[in-house]
Amino acid sequence: MQLPLSERLRPWLGSVVVHVLLIVVLAAAAINWRSSPPPPQLAIEGNIVKYEDLPRSVRSGRPIKEPQPVTVEPEPTPPVPEPQAEARPLPPEPAPPDGTAERQKQEAAELAAAAQRKAAEAKVAAQRAKDATLQQQAEAKAAAEAKARSKAEAAEKRQADEARKQQETLVARQKQQEQAAAAREAKARAAREADLKRALESEEEGEAFARSGVMDEYRALLIQTIERNWIRPPSARAGLECTLYVTQATGGTVIDVKIGECNGDQAVRESVANAVYRSSPLPAPRDPRAFERRLVMVFKPTE
Repeated sequence: MQLPLSERLRPWLGSVVVHVLLIVVLAAAAINWRSSPPPPQLAIEGNIVKYEDLPRSVRSGRPIKEPQPVTVEPEPTPPVPEPQAEARPLPPEPAPPDGTAERQKQEAAELAAAAQRKAAEAKVAAQRAKDATLQQQAEAKAAAEAKARSKAEAAEKRQADEARKQQETLVARQKQQEQAAAAREAKARAAREADLKRALESEEEGEAFARSGVMDEYRALLIQTIERNWIRPPSARAGLECTLYVTQATGGTVIDVKIGECNGDQAVRESVANAVYRSSPLPAPRDPRAFERRLVMVFKPTE
């Protein structure tokens, strides 16, 4: 950007003012200077005196009173004045224009004051800019610290929330597990109670059914059927008694036969088991409720 005319002429005006002041000082010194005459030279006469010509008192160092001759000092010869150099007239001091030097001096002073003001203002502006920079740095630092603190608090809160959620989830899962265990226990208890009830009812029915003689009749029918199909081995003796464990399917088909306690030998045991298999299918009971898949019978053939 181009400076104004006054700003561009300000250095030249200062230089002109300095030169004018220097010329004024030199002119004043030339006017006040006067050539002073050289100091007069005094003519002094003197006599050379040898040591041998001195009096004894002077040579011996002891004062001897001797008549002192009266000496007449010659009158000093007046100095002859030297011809003085003809004083040359100084050139007349140039008279400055009306108010120009003063005005230039005043302008120079104003320029210097303006420069000082600008320097002071620049210094104040620099200090303000420095203070503003420091303030901005402090505010930025405070904002960064606040942001970091807020971030840390948010992270702590998030961790606390996650921990609380995990705890709540764990408690809910434990509660669900407890409820499920309680439900399973209640169901198992109900099942046990139902089984017990059915067992009691079945036992009661069995007892009632046994008391009715249907079960005894069914077992006697089975023993009679097995005894008819038994081939007595030669080793069989009187008083034979064997416990039979028979498994049958629906319809009386024999699936498995085991001989328990028996007072016969191996041939007798095998003959009894074969008799059970030959009796398959076993006869059905008169009452279907008397049918049992697993039968326990005592085989005691008649003599």
